[in-house]
Amino acid sequence: MGFGGSGAAGAFLNPKSKKGELTQLTNSAINFAINFYSQILPKNIHKSQLKHIFSDNSFQILNGAVVDVPPVLEFLTAKVKKVFEKVEEIKYADKVWKINSFQAKHLILATGAFSQNFLNEEFINIRPVWGERLDIEIDKKLTQIVHKKILVSQTVNGIVRVGATHFRNVFEREFNEQEQIELCNEAKEIAEFDSCKIIKVYSGVRSASFDYFPIIGQIVNSQKTIAKFPQLKHGRKYPEKEFIFYPNLTIFNGMGGYGFSLAPYLANLFAQNKLPKNVIPTRYFNRWVKKSIIKGFKL
Repeated sequence: MGFGGSGAAGAFLNPKSKKGELTQLTNSAINFAINFYSQILPKNIHKSQLKHIFSDNSFQILNGAVVDVPPVLEFLTAKVKKVFEKVEEIKYADKVWKINSFQAKHLILATGAFSQNFLNEEFINIRPVWGERLDIEIDKKLTQIVHKKILVSQTVNGIVRVGATHFRNVFEREFNEQEQIELCNEAKEIAEFDSCKIIKVYSGVRSASFDYFPIIGQIVNSQKTIAKFPQLKHGRKYPEKEFIFYPNLTIFNGMGGYGFSLAPYLANLFAQNKLPKNVIPTRYFNRWVKKSIIKGFKL
C-alpha cells in the first residue's frame, strides 16, 4: 500500500495559520489525527513544536507532528483484503456495482490523482500535483518542525524530512538533481544548518481539488437531476436533498498534500454522516450548472 503521493509523503501534520474555512477544517483534522495516531501507533508519531515563518520573517509557534508512513499504512490496511487490478469501467445493475469480476453493494471511489471519471460527470475534476521530497542527514539535531514554503522536520532517528516541490497538472517527472539541491539549500536557510547529505529521494503525485477542499460524499447524477429539474438550466435553485444521486456510491478524494492529516478526521465524520458541507461534491455540480449557463453551454 502507499503508492504515489501517499508513499512519498513526509506525513507532516502541520497546522495552517491563515484564517478561513479551509484552515478551520485542516486544523480540526490535525488535532484529531494527532490523537488518532497517538492511540493506534504511539511509536510512529513524532510530535513537536512547529515554527511557521511568514514572508516578513515573523513567525508563529504551533503544535505539529510527523508520522512514519509505512507502519501506519500497514496497520490501517492489515485486515483489509487487497486486490490489484486495472479497472476500465464500473457499472450499476441489479442493485450492485460491478467492477471487473467483483460486485459491491456500496462502492467508494478513493482512486487518488489517477482517478478516471468513471461516471463521465464533467463537474468532478481531480488535478494531479507532482512533487519530490527528501530524507537528509545534517550537521545538527533539529528539535522542531519549520515551515516556510517548504517543510523541514525535526530530526527523527538521525533523519530530517524535507519537502516538497509542487508541479500542478503533472502526473510524473524525471528526478531532477538540481531541484533536490535547491530543496536542500532552502531547508538550510529556514532551519539554519550548514551541511546536507541526501539519503533518499521520494516522488509521487497528490490528488488535489480546484478549491483545495477534499471531495467526499455522494455524487449527483447530472443528467437525471437536470431532467427532473429542467429550470436548473435557467438559474433556478432547488433543495440539494431533492437531487438524484448515484445509488450507494461515494467519492473520497482530493486531499492534496494533507492526506495523513485530513483522512482520519473526515473518515470519522463520514461514518457518522456528519461531513461538513464544504467537502460535499454537490458544490461542484451547482457551480458547473451556473458556469455552463453563463457560458451558454448545452446541458
